[in-house]
Amino acid sequence: MLNNLSFPVGLDVEWVYADRVSIPNSYLKNWLLDTGSLTERLQSMSRHFALQKLGQAEQMLHKCEREWLSKEEVSRWYVREVVLFGDQQPWVFARSVIPHQLVEGELANIGSQPLGKIIFNDQRFTRSKFQLCKIDSHQLTSLCAAQQHRTLWGRRSKFTFNDVNMLVAEVFLPQAPAYLTGNTDAC
Repeated sequence: MLNNLSFPVGLDVEWVYADRVSIPNSYLKNWLLDTGSLTERLQSMSRHFALQKLGQAEQMLHKCEREWLSKEEVSRWYVREVVLFGDQQPWVFARSVIPHQLVEGELANIGSQPLGKIIFNDQRFTRSKFQLCKIDSHQLTSLCAAQQHRTLWGRRSKFTFNDVNMLVAEVFLPQAPAYLTGNTDAC
């Protein structure tokens, strides 16, 4: 697990719809555009899967988050940040922006369990198209300690439940399996 991380880590980056992005190889593209549960996929690739909850609290949103959620009639948003580990290696940083009514309702008892465990087992949640980002690992220094500066890839989408949207963003960290096969521009 990672120690001494301050919440929120944040993810204030530029996002672009996936159909406008050139992804360097088909293996990484498969990871970025897979519509299934990332949690389940990571669990299937590791002997020991773990989640470290960095924090969850009412927060101000980044401009890029406010813009994508601009049509929402929600005044209170909660930010939840976690790191997903496979075999003791940090594989994914996830930042979710959740409206107050879901935090108090359907997601009230989420605790330290993966968000994907709930939303992918409840067909009332529907997913939007993906937006992607590329960032330098120095933007997540606390999660990529002792790593050289490398390009990291991330994705985000909206999940809709009863006409209310929440945002889920995931960045593949340097040790993530998404980079294992033939990726020339990652990590």
